[in-house]
Amino acid sequence: MRLAKLSVFAIVVAAVLALGCGSKHDSGSLDALLAEGWQAYSTGDFDFAAECFRGVEATQATADQTYSAILGLATVYHLQSNPDFGKAREYYALLASLDTQNARKQSALGLARVDLAEGKDADGQSKLTAVMRDYPDSMEADEAAIHLAESLFAPRADESKPGGFGVAGEASMQRGLKLLEDRLSARPGNPLASAMHMMLANKYIELKTFDKAVENLLAAEKDGIAVERLRSVVVWRIARISELQLKDYGLAERYYQRYVHDFGRTELYYRALKSLERVRALTAKENGQSSAPQQNEGA
Repeated sequence: MRLAKLSVFAIVVAAVLALGCGSKHDSGSLDALLAEGWQAYSTGDFDFAAECFRGVEATQATADQTYSAILGLATVYHLQSNPDFGKAREYYALLASLDTQNARKQSALGLARVDLAEGKDADGQSKLTAVMRDYPDSMEADEAAIHLAESLFAPRADESKPGGFGVAGEASMQRGLKLLEDRLSARPGNPLASAMHMMLANKYIELKTFDKAVENLLAAEKDGIAVERLRSVVVWRIARISELQLKDYGLAERYYQRYVHDFGRTELYYRALKSLERVRALTAKENGQSSAPQQNEGA
């Protein structure tokens, strides 16, 4: 699944802006042109962003400005609605020639992602593994782990199946789960930990391993989820699975209460209120009190 997340490339953009594109200069300066380009990129105006980046690339720019422009062009060609993977590959490769480790890391990660986008799974997976090996303590390695896991979880071409695709095999699924769990064990506080926990939770729900699903949802919520809508989904799922699958009414009650308190304007608010009443009645019954539970709702 692609989480409705903070984009991992948005992190790269922020890093590049901090590198030298955000300071105040005259409107005609290269720094200002780069800032315009990254602003356009952040809003999805890739054509204008590419025009800005090409304008910097064609001038006598500083090393930092050139780095920013080349990274911008690589990601624009890669991520635009009609991607040009050949151009993206060209600019990602050009990054590797720059004299900074950041550029080399981003080159390796970008080339791996282009391979995956072009259906060259084995090549892409090999490159992602190399990023994790060569830069083990970097954010690029964290991102590589996510993309590698996604590729392992992805449906496989299978002409015998309706639609021509089948689910990932058991070995591939287990490899993806272990990859994310190992990464979280090695770097529990990494910037993408919450996204990794949510990926794990979704897969464990598919596998009906509900205790591990809730464990990872709790970890994701603890790590912090910036997007309110996604945070509400996580809180709701913790409550529902705790009640309906694990029969842990105490945990369910806490998270229904959290939902009612934090997300009063969502469409599930009144269901959360009713569910909170129900699990309180179930808890009372477990404790030998007289209150009777209402009928269970579906998940």
